[in-house]
Amino acid sequence: MSELDLQGVKKIHLVGVGGCGMSGLAKVLKEMDFEVSGSDVKEGRNTLRLRDLGVKVFIGHNEAQVRGADLVVFSSAISADNPELREAEAQGLRLVKRAEVLAWIMNQSKNRVAVGGTHGKTTTTAMIAKVLDVAQLKPTFLIGCDMDYVEGNARLGDGKYVVAEADESDRSFLFLSPTAEVITNIEPDHLEHFGSFEELVKTFQEFLERLPSGGLVIAWGEDKNLQKLLTQPRFKVVTYGFDSTLDFSACEFNFSEYTSSYTLLYQGKKEGKVELAIPGRQNILNSLAVFALGFEWGLEFSAIAAGLRSFVGARRRFSLVGDYRGVLIVDDYAHHPTEIIETLKAARLGWPGRRIICIFQPHRYSRTMLLKDSFARAFDEADRIIITDIYAASEPPLPGISGKTIADLLDQKKTTYFPRKEHIAEKLAPELKEGDFVLTLGAGDIYTVGKELLARLRMQE
Repeated sequence: MSELDLQGVKKIHLVGVGGCGMSGLAKVLKEMDFEVSGSDVKEGRNTLRLRDLGVKVFIGHNEAQVRGADLVVFSSAISADNPELREAEAQGLRLVKRAEVLAWIMNQSKNRVAVGGTHGKTTTTAMIAKVLDVAQLKPTFLIGCDMDYVEGNARLGDGKYVVAEADESDRSFLFLSPTAEVITNIEPDHLEHFGSFEELVKTFQEFLERLPSGGLVIAWGEDKNLQKLLTQPRFKVVTYGFDSTLDFSACEFNFSEYTSSYTLLYQGKKEGKVELAIPGRQNILNSLAVFALGFEWGLEFSAIAAGLRSFVGARRRFSLVGDYRGVLIVDDYAHHPTEIIETLKAARLGWPGRRIICIFQPHRYSRTMLLKDSFARAFDEADRIIITDIYAASEPPLPGISGKTIADLLDQKKTTYFPRKEHIAEKLAPELKEGDFVLTLGAGDIYTVGKELLARLRMQE
């Protein structure tokens, strides 16, 4: 793929600027002194923040809004009949995909890491950015969610380091040209796009081939699907995981509510104790990937550990909604069966003995249909399960597929199906008691149920 050339470009318009990926691009482009505008269908946190930065944001899509732009950027979420895209084509304006601009931004830095994988890439990307930031290395970073240490999810650095989340869902990560890749895992997902798991694995192989000769791969060494792709001698492979034979591993674990700790092993030798302000084995795995990259980039153990210790998580990743009279309400973005399993395990490890009530909103009809049997095995750690209907994410409905598709496959003694999520809080609030742990899960808008539950608990006084 040929590299994007922005020589002579002054005005850039982004269609769908309110999305996580697009808003991050807009922020960095503005910080690079481009004249940036954008449009989206509705106002939101990201559009308001961009306005404060001086980005001209339009609510609604209109042909006139692209006129005068030197470059028009769009994401895969924008349909081909969008009036701004049609006008840009009619005017002969340069039209490029979001990933092409991300690749161009990354290529302005010397050390470029792209973080990919089915699960954990957002948190791992955020951890890397935090560690580099605490080490005062001034990285450029673009992450798929908001962070606690910066206003938004992106920031322009000084050109030496760049950290970016790499999205496999639409193959857009194949535009990137990183010098290092972190691949957390490969599991079946987005099969409505790829057609088969084999095609998804093949795409990750192509992602690896984007590395230069001698490039660096940080890989979870216990993922069999990933292991098969790591046999090429043209790049350096560093592995991590819980197996002590891997390059980076961990022992002496401790879990307590929102915190976890362990001892880092590098090539079997103890390096020191690591303390995390986030729960779960999955986050220990994510942090091991950060150590692997950090060591390869010359950072000391103490610098990496300090950055990780100050990392308090990414938005909608085991986020506290509220704790009222002993009822704890937490929200998480988990929407794939493996993510649900690991999030529930984190709750069980951190809060042993509590009754765990899991409220899950499936995300996309296609994922529900293709992974329904895996969802059926994902909720074993929950004491009570509430399933609501599917968050479509712009997908058209599929005949016979709904949240009930999953609910019917679960233990009926502890499962309730609510077709409308708006009814959950009203029914559940009176039943909650001290010691209950309520966990809302899903990539849609299920977090609103947790907020309503907290409000109703307070009103019961």
